[in-house]
Amino acid sequence: MKWVVRYGGVDHEVEVERTSAGLHVTVDGESRELDLLRLDGSVASLRFLDDNSSYAVACQRESRTLWRLALLETSLTVEVMTPVEATGLGAEASAAGAGRLEAPIPGKVVAVKVAEGDRVEPGQPLVVLEAMKMENELAAEREGTVSRVHVEPGMTVEAGMILVELE
Repeated sequence: MKWVVRYGGVDHEVEVERTSAGLHVTVDGESRELDLLRLDGSVASLRFLDDNSSYAVACQRESRTLWRLALLETSLTVEVMTPVEATGLGAEASAAGAGRLEAPIPGKVVAVKVAEGDRVEPGQPLVVLEAMKMENELAAEREGTVSRVHVEPGMTVEAGMILVELE
């Protein structure tokens, strides 16, 4: 899966592939093999396989594209986008689709916390998605009524797949 990660006004090309040993991650053309082990909620152990160094990493989703990361004594906010979103071409589609919750990354649906007809508020959890050995709670970006739930627990989803629609 390819992503553009924007930090400090600079875009970095990131590609993540699952391997039998863990993950193959390429950032701006530099590749590393690593293993990601979920420890507790949003905290994971990130281990680089080439030198066996290990770091505790915490991540929290702030919005559809913004993530807050904590590593060692550093905390930073990064924007994670698809290549189309990074060019600005996805902005209109994103605004038009504000009533849709899409899978940000491929994964497995662990829980669906709403049903059709439910009223939801901004920030209310809708779906829990497991990806890269971490559970990600996906929340509503706006208030509305659930008009359609496209997934159920146990389903595997691809990035961009519509999970829940709001009206």
